[in-house]
Amino acid sequence: MLSQSEARELYTQGDAAHDFDHVLRVARLAEAIALAEGADVSIVRTAAYLHDVPVQHQNGRMVRSAHHLAAADFARELLTARGVGNKTVDAVVHSIEAHRFRDQSITPRTLEAQCLYDADKLDSMGAIGIARAFAFAGAHDSRLWTESWSDAPADDAQPAGAEYTPVHEYVYKLSRLQATLYTATARRMGEARHAFMRTFFDRLDNEMMGADS
Repeated sequence: MLSQSEARELYTQGDAAHDFDHVLRVARLAEAIALAEGADVSIVRTAAYLHDVPVQHQNGRMVRSAHHLAAADFARELLTARGVGNKTVDAVVHSIEAHRFRDQSITPRTLEAQCLYDADKLDSMGAIGIARAFAFAGAHDSRLWTESWSDAPADDAQPAGAEYTPVHEYVYKLSRLQATLYTATARRMGEARHAFMRTFFDRLDNEMMGADS
């Protein structure tokens, strides 16, 4: 449906946390999960290639709040123009629509959608997840650290703008991802990544507060 080289040409914009390197990692993870779980690898791969297409911008930056819906619309137009069957197009589009953690109004109903969701979340965990969080923060002029992760306020009082640090991203998103994974394969893969993040942010807090001196 879509080759890797064709997909690469679609990602000429976007920050380091959502570039084509991210897409390739997600595609590899999604394919591995799909093979292990018995999902349609072609649908999963195509959805992975298109899930973060940077088609919605504002002031030169990607609008992340609805990027899954914009990418799903783009995928439908692209695949339909290529003559891909409606059933396959619908499967790819649903997978893309349902991959966003912060939008629970659309949840993965198919195994293929669950494979993409899980792969995308695994790439937000562990060492690579931490690296992406800091890369995104740097690109959006956020501070490095303001408080210990254990002192972060409740969800309804989350910091905003420059005060929203990678520590807050860990508290409000990264630390919660393991519990949302759908497939047994992804849950096994996520265990070590989940544990590593806790170790890292504990260490970061200690160093920031001079507790390791």
